[in-house]
This record gives sequence, structure tokens and C-alpha cells, in this order.
Amino acid sequence: MDRRNFLKRTTAGAGLLAVSPSLQTLDAATRKKKKVKTRLPVEGYVSEPARQLPVVASADVVVVGGGPAGFAAAVSAARQGSSVILVERYNHLGGLWTGGLVLPVLSTHGAGNGEVWTKVVKGISDDVCGRLFEMGMARNQKNPLVDPEACKYVLDEMCREAGVRTIFFSTAAEVIMASDEKIEALIVETKSGRLAIRCQAVVDCSGDGDVMEWSGVPFREIKYHIGHMARLGNTDRVDRNAPGFKEIHLNSRTPIDGVSMRHMRGEEQQDGLDVFNLTRLQQKFRKEIWEDTERLKRQPGYEKIFLLDTASQLGVRVTRALDAQHVITLEESMIRTTFDDTIGMSGASDPIPYKGSMVPTKKRPCWQIPYRSLLPRGCRNLWVAGRCFGFEEGLAWDAREIGTCFVTGQAAGTAAALAVAARCASDEVDVSTLQQKLREQRVVLSI
Repeated sequence: MDRRNFLKRTTAGAGLLAVSPSLQTLDAATRKKKKVKTRLPVEGYVSEPARQLPVVASADVVVVGGGPAGFAAAVSAARQGSSVILVERYNHLGGLWTGGLVLPVLSTHGAGNGEVWTKVVKGISDDVCGRLFEMGMARNQKNPLVDPEACKYVLDEMCREAGVRTIFFSTAAEVIMASDEKIEALIVETKSGRLAIRCQAVVDCSGDGDVMEWSGVPFREIKYHIGHMARLGNTDRVDRNAPGFKEIHLNSRTPIDGVSMRHMRGEEQQDGLDVFNLTRLQQKFRKEIWEDTERLKRQPGYEKIFLLDTASQLGVRVTRALDAQHVITLEESMIRTTFDDTIGMSGASDPIPYKGSMVPTKKRPCWQIPYRSLLPRGCRNLWVAGRCFGFEEGLAWDAREIGTCFVTGQAAGTAAALAVAARCASDEVDVSTLQQKLREQRVVLSI
């Protein structure tokens, strides 16, 4: 019996997730043959006893991951009237935006009609950034750069106002599949133990597409560059009159006086799903950032600079991408392909290679995102948003950026709420109704 069939035949009891009678009759030899897949070197296997898990919560919509996509999905679903639980493994919302110190909101603009540089990411992104601008905690109207602590506060407040129940310190670990290709419950690992949360709909905003793998839907793995971010303090106290002073680029200034963001591209073609590799990179980057800062402080005029902090999250950019009902291609983005089921648009963040040459950022078109790119094949109550939705590798520069994550998350959460209300599957949601709801939320669907 394969893993997916095992999960499909598991049913939920009242207050407990109980193994179905047919599974209880498996003999010991059969149970030992069922092995968990891993990409890591294996030294052998141990058998984990079967156990019943307490169901500690339930909601119409469960969102996994509290980054920009997960936040947008949770708030949008709650605003449509669904009960929502947002599961986050860290102690804050914002994901790499806040915990990863990836502070600019990119991919918000692109070349529109007549190649005029046009803002296409609005909606809930504007709600968040607008509050931060009012607080003096964001700078740059185009591609806003925010203060991470203020942003964590705003995201918490907006979830509270919408009625989202947030559960921190909880790592999603598995799903229980029902017999009709639907997720029945999410399993989470917490300091309170291994627990279950019942759901009607799930939005996978984990960044790594964890839920889509557990549910058995097809996806692709992408190796990409992994880096790390940090912040430097006292960058406003550089003495340019010091003997021997030479100008050194200190990256982007943040909304806090004297604090600058330090960007590291890191190593190319890295496996962001290998825990040993992630540990190696984290230790290497922390050492490099500390020692680079110490060298900087020895330069004339830079003596007062100090390392304020390093990001609590490693800069994993892409790992899994959904093999969606429609996978958006770089070609489609460059030729301005339109989709009848558009749920938003993305802009451009960087120059990109296309047909043998680099296309400058300002020449790159803004592009539509179809609803089908959020939909897996083979799971009827799952949506995928954020940096793991359905796009090909050539589009990763834009598809993984914070601006695009807001767009896909807002659409996925709204659609999940509509599906719960209509008692229908993800691909049975009325797209025209979804689009109308998104327009009401000031989402740009086309230009």
C-alpha cells in the first residue's frame, strides 16, 4: 500500500483522528515495509508506533505559512466570512519579508500599455504598506521598503481585526486525506505535542509547497540560489572626512535612521529542502556576515558601524513549484498573454534573460496570473499560493517576490472562502464571482 492510499483510508473520529478498521488489521511485516521518503542519506529505519492524535481546532479554511501570501490568504478568507486558522512555525508573521529581512516589496510595477511603467499590485498589499507609510515605517512609494518590526505588528493587527486565529510555534507536518481527494485534517508538530486541525479547505503558503507534497499532487523541484540578509547600524555616522576614506556601498537604507539592509545573493543551485545543506549555509553565511562587518569597521570612516542583526530565516528563494492546472511560462509573460480566469497581475523585479539577451526591468511587461495556476491536479480542496504556485523556473525572479505573493495569496484565500460557502471543489469555484470579489478588494486583474 503506498503512502497516499494509506492517508486516503484514514478517517477522523470525534475529537481524535482514528485509524480505520481496515488499516488496523495490517500485520507487522506490512507496516515495516511502509517507509518515509527522504532526500537525505539513510543509515537504516526505525518503526514509529501508530497513535491517535487529538483534534485541537477546526476551521473552514486553514492556511499554512504566515508569509505575505499566507497572511493575504488568511485575511481575505476571513473577510469573506470564513472561519480561518493561520499556522506559522515562527513567532511572527511576514515570512522572509520580516524574519528574512527581505524588506522591499518588489514586482509591483511593470511595463503596461505603451510600455508605460504601471503599478499592478494593489489590493491587500496597499492596505499593509499604507499603514506602514502612515506610521513612518516604510519608504519608497515604488517598491516600498519597510521596517520589519513595524510590519510584524501591522500584520498581527490586521489578522486580529479580520478574525483570523493565528497559531504560532507550530510546524505543519502531514495531512490526512479523505476518500474523495480532499484534505480532512492537517497534522502539526508543536511544543504541546503532535496535534490535528480539521478543515474544509487548505491554502498552502508554506513557501516550500509542503502541503502539496503530502497531499500527493504533482510538483517540480527547482534548485536556486540561497543567501542571507542582515542589517547594519550607525550607517548614518560614516565619517567621509576621515583620512583615507573610500566610498563603500552599504545597500539600501531602511525607514530607521542609521540602519541599512545588507543583501547576500549566496550560493547558486542549492537544495533548499536538504536540512544538512541548509545548516551548512546558515553557519557559513553568519560567519561571512560577521567577518565582513568587522573588516568594514577597520576601514577609515566606518569605525562606528556595527552588525545590528542577521535574519532569523535563511534566504531560501525557491524549492518546489506546483505542477498546476496551468503553469505560467516566461514566454506567456513576455508576450502579454491574457487569461479569462485572471486573478491578478505581477510586475517585474529585475532584468531577465529572454531569447538570448537580457531584457531590462523597465522593458518587461506586467503579466496576468490565471486562477488555474493556483490549482493542483488531484486534490479538490487545496490552493497553492506564494513562491510555490504554478510557474516555470524562468519566471522565478518575479513569481517568488513579495508583491506577487500578496496577489496569489489574496486570490487563493478569497477562492477558498467561496468554495466553502458554495460547498464546491477548488476548480468548481465560479470564476466570474471570484473576479468580482477581487475587484471589490481593489485587485488589478488587467490593464
